[in-house]
Parts: sequence; C-alpha cells; structure tokens
Amino acid sequence: MKRNFFYFGWREFVRSASMSKNMATKGILIFLALYFSLVGIFFGFQLTEQLAEVPNKMQAFNALIFIYVGFDLIFRVMMQNLPTFGYQPFLITPVRRKRIARYMLNKSLLHFFNVLPFFLMLPFTFRIAVTELETPVLTAWLASLILMIFVNHFLAIYIKWRTNESNALFYGFLALAAAIFAIDYFGIFDFSIQFGKLFDLVIAQPITALLFPALIVLLYLLNQQYLWSRFYIDELTQKKKEGTTHDFSWLNQVGEYGKMLSLEVKMIARNKRPRQSAMMSVLFIFYGLLIYRDYKPDGPEFIIVLGGMFMTGVFSMMYGQFFPAWHSRYYPLLMAQNMKMKQVLQSAFFLMAVTNIIFYLLSLGYMYITPKVLYIHFVVMLYNIGVNTWVIFALGLNSRKSIDLDQRATFNYQGMSATNWLITFPIIFGPLAVYGLLTLAFGNIAAYVILGVLGLIGIILHPKLIDYFTGQYLKRKHKMLAGYKST
Repeated sequence: MKRNFFYFGWREFVRSASMSKNMATKGILIFLALYFSLVGIFFGFQLTEQLAEVPNKMQAFNALIFIYVGFDLIFRVMMQNLPTFGYQPFLITPVRRKRIARYMLNKSLLHFFNVLPFFLMLPFTFRIAVTELETPVLTAWLASLILMIFVNHFLAIYIKWRTNESNALFYGFLALAAAIFAIDYFGIFDFSIQFGKLFDLVIAQPITALLFPALIVLLYLLNQQYLWSRFYIDELTQKKKEGTTHDFSWLNQVGEYGKMLSLEVKMIARNKRPRQSAMMSVLFIFYGLLIYRDYKPDGPEFIIVLGGMFMTGVFSMMYGQFFPAWHSRYYPLLMAQNMKMKQVLQSAFFLMAVTNIIFYLLSLGYMYITPKVLYIHFVVMLYNIGVNTWVIFALGLNSRKSIDLDQRATFNYQGMSATNWLITFPIIFGPLAVYGLLTLAFGNIAAYVILGVLGLIGIILHPKLIDYFTGQYLKRKHKMLAGYKST
C-alpha cells in the first residue's frame, strides 16, 4: 500500500477538475521558476566574484548562510504549500496512519525551494571551495549545506502547521523574525557570525556534519507525530474558532451603500484570507525602509513615485486583485437580495479611497528622509483613487473564479486566473509609465500636476463612472454566477 500511494496521488492529480484549467497560472509559475533559477545563478556568480577578493573566503561565505537560511525560512512559512493528499478514504481501511503521514512528508521534498539554493552555492563551490578545502572536508561541508536545506524544509512545515492553528502564532513568528533581523542589523548581536561558526566547525571537525541528519530525523518525526495525531474525522471536519464578534453596524449610517460597506468590512475581519491580505498591506508601509534607505536629496524622484505607489495603494492592489470574487461564496444570495450592484461598487470605491488616504498619512513618516514624500505620495495617492480604482473595476468584469476565504493569503494560488496575474501590470506599471512619459515630455513638475489632475477627475466623476460600471457588471452577472458556481 505504501508504494501505491504514489499511484493514488497521481490519479488524484490527473483526474482533478483543475488539471485542464488554470493553464495560464501554471505557465506563469513555470516562468517564475525559470526566472528565479537564472537569478540564483547570477547572484551565485556575483557572490563568488566578491568573495574571491576576501582573505578568509570560507568564513565569509559561512557567515552569509544565516541570512539566506533566515529569509528562506520566512518565505517557506509564508509561501510554501503544505503537503496534501486525499487521505480521508484510507481512514476506514487497514492502512497505518503513520504510513500516510510518511508519504505526505516524503512527497513534500519535491519542491522548488529545495532546488533553488543549489543555483546559489554551486558557483562558489566549484570556483573557490574546491581550491580551499581538501576532498573529505569539502564533502562534509557541502553535505552540511545540502542537509541544512532539508532542515529548513521540515522546520518550515512544522511551523506552518502550528501557525495555521492560530493567527497569534503566525504573527508572533513574524515578530520574532523581525526582532532577530533588527538585532543582527543594528549590531546588537551578530547572529550571522555565530551561525557561520557552525559551518566553520564542520570544516575544522568534519564529523560534526552528523548534527544535520540528526536534526532532520528529529524534525521529520515531529511532523509525522503532528500529522498522525490529527488523522481523525472530527479533526478534519470541525473548525475550532474563537467566539469573537465584530460590530460594524455603525457603517449602516454611511449613506445608501453603508449596508454593503459593513458587509465588506465584516468579510475582511472575519475571514483568514482577506484579513491576512489586509495585514500584509500594513507591512508594506515598511517598504520605504528598503528603497529610501540610500536615497540622496538630489536622487531620482522616480524612486519616490515607485515607493508612494506601493505604500499608498498596496491595499487597493491586494483587495482589487480578487474583486468581486471576495463575495463569490455568497454572490448568488447577494444578487437575490434587495441590494443594488451600485451599492457594491460604491462601497468598494469608498473602501479603497479611505485606505489610500490612511496609508498616505502613515507614509508621511518618510519625510525625515526627504520632504518630497509629502507631495509626491499625495499625487500618487490621488492617481490610485481616481484612476487605478477604475482599472480594478474594469478588470474585475472578467472575474470567474471563486475564492476560498478560509485559506491563507500568502502565495495561495486558489482562485487565481490570468486576469489576477495581469491586473498587476496596469496598476503597478501604469502610473510609472504615465509618469515617465510625462516627465520626458514636460518635466517633473508638470508630470505631478497632470497625474494629480487625472486622479481628481476620476474622483469628481466617480458617480458617472460607478453608473457605467454598474451597467457593465449587471450585463455580466449571470456569467459571473455560473463561473463562481463551477469553481
């Protein structure tokens, strides 16, 4: 039966309803895998060239391992899918649950994140490490690097199992990761050097490389025990949720669209996927620490336009990417209620406008870097409200796939379609292209004025535009209902 699990898994895959669908999504994922592979090779050679001039090359490389391992762990917890298998039918057959758990864990090893590190470390290994280390030591050191990949793999899976049970644990993990990064970045304690000493020890005493397979076995058994203890029907069907309530009845007083706005906010607050999307939007406020850190007073203003676009409009991007599919679960009921489509669009417009303003006010903290943030972010905010909102509504007309609100938001491709991927291009690159063309034609000041005016026109004309999109959504209502029902 153990050998047959691969057969059942393969049949489950080829017979799934999504096998012949989402071809655009699969193609984009393949493209991204190839792209990041090439990026990994490029950075691998770049790193090798830089370390070639360092006296202690192996120690310098070992000190950098912590940075990769740390970011890799965070990305795995946030992005890597958990091992899945349609095991429910096997629970009533004479099959050991530990055998099912082992199959799921073994299957999880076939993941792109376990291949990507090779593109980074192989250039250094073949150009520097082979000349610095003797063959037995090189073998032990290289084996420890490879085994560290799988340590991270099983550690990330276990953390993700646990954080899926509690949002507090998930955000606690992110806070701990941020604290470690800050402590290392500000030099309070050098985690990179201390972690690198572990691999220095492998070079000095190759026998210590046995520590890594011991860690893998420990984490493997820990994951196996976790899975094995939860292979019961009641664990699979009962959803344990805290009895928290959210009262947004006061929004009903905000005009005729307040009722729908209250429903919109409740949907975000009470469901995992939209709630985590909103939380991730807040984290993008810190995006400026990355792109503005080395900004000079006479630096290119294009950088501030890019940062302002992300920081003020990130919620609109993440929310609008799946509009109106957020309501796909109850869209038929929504369309049968005494609620006009105009109210749905008005509430969405108001929600995106308010969040743009709030995020703009939060981004004003970067004025300590340059006062240009005050007016450049303001202009980009107006453009996001008055232009990008209508772009989102236009692309939302092609929404056909339902969204599971209970799943995690980060790198979750459920409900994704070609439209969801393509929506990022006009929203992200549209303002940049407009700004670039206007700057070349009229200069920076004129470009800002025109961007702001375009945004103001869209805001002033929003009643007319909402009426237009109301008619378009009503024309496509039945196609959208059929699409949501079939997915």
